[in-house]
Amino acid sequence: MKNLLLSIFLLFPIIAFGNDIVTLNNQAKFEGKVVKIRNCFVTFKFNGEKFNIPAQDIYSIEFANPKDKVYTSYLELLSTNEEGNCLKGQLDAENYHGKIGFHVVMGVLFGPFALIGAAIAHPTPEKSTKTLMMSQNKELFNNPEYLSCYSRKAKGRNVGHAALGWAAWIVFVLVI
Repeated sequence: MKNLLLSIFLLFPIIAFGNDIVTLNNQAKFEGKVVKIRNCFVTFKFNGEKFNIPAQDIYSIEFANPKDKVYTSYLELLSTNEEGNCLKGQLDAENYHGKIGFHVVMGVLFGPFALIGAAIAHPTPEKSTKTLMMSQNKELFNNPEYLSCYSRKAKGRNVGHAALGWAAWIVFVLVI
């Protein structure tokens, strides 16, 4: 009986103060404490340091305590759909933001200048005909969080396509 009570007494702090587990897309796991979830970023405290991890890089989060304040506030936030607006913006930019061929051709023709132009541009859903036609989130086109996430994702895609065009030009020059 004494051993049982001692075991319970020693295991209680481990069970009561367990760590949250964050698994990244590359299957790396980290034990620590989720401090905040906001604007498509998870603030995670690991070994005394805080890290802001983009939500798109996270595969899963296991909360040690389902009554944790961060977890319950995140669930409330999801029910108000504010956090979902960022994800909707990213998905719309990924699925509907067009002009892929245009940016590749600009990368071939103008190289680093096309990259700079794509990086300083401010893409919005109104500038993309395909997004205007296909998106089911038209009511969010004035939402600042949606627009910020849409612009960030679309800008990243445009820069990537311009870089692909520039790289194709470099390979073409090297082969000839």
